[in-house]
Amino acid sequence: MNRKLLALAAISAVFGVINFASRAAQSGQQAPFQALVSPASCAQPQWPAEARRYEIEGATTIRFEIGSDGRVLHPSVTQGSGWQILDQAALQGIASCVFQPDLPAASKQTVFPLQYVWKLSGTPAARPVLLADSCPPSDRFATFRAADQRPSNADGILLRFLVNADGAPTRVVAEPNGQPPALVAQAVGYLQSCRFGYAAGQAGERTDTGFGRVLLK
Repeated sequence: MNRKLLALAAISAVFGVINFASRAAQSGQQAPFQALVSPASCAQPQWPAEARRYEIEGATTIRFEIGSDGRVLHPSVTQGSGWQILDQAALQGIASCVFQPDLPAASKQTVFPLQYVWKLSGTPAARPVLLADSCPPSDRFATFRAADQRPSNADGILLRFLVNADGAPTRVVAEPNGQPPALVAQAVGYLQSCRFGYAAGQAGERTDTGFGRVLLK
């Protein structure tokens, strides 16, 4: 829980990025990111406290345009991190930026891609693992697959959770991604019936956080 937090941004556009490598998405003269953004107007997005507590990571790719007044227009997520809370933080981060007014890109309605990489520093944490045969038989669900961060779909439901002293999942948060609420609620209930513990000799600092997908039959 003491690992440092890193929120890294990498832009692919007609300009570079502070401290990070970038490549041009289209032809045109490149200019430093600092030269296009108004002073102190484009800070890195804040890592949400809830995301820190659950120690979730991922990469959010977004796109946006720049208005004639230098403000960001039409920001949207093109590829999510798997976690809505991180994707929303990325959108809020870029929406707060103010670029120089009357940029040529504004009149051309240039679309800029941008990726935020949310990553914790240090060695990976030792997360609780599913105890064998601890999940009760189910007609609907097959098992829980840890560290599977694919979005929820007809094959499984993505969940993040904490594990209490008894090895039971608590404070379970689902990422429905359009799946039926009743199915999502059933997946949460199934996970809460499973039990978790630490593997012998498991490397890394122990944490009480976990995530993965409840798989459907």
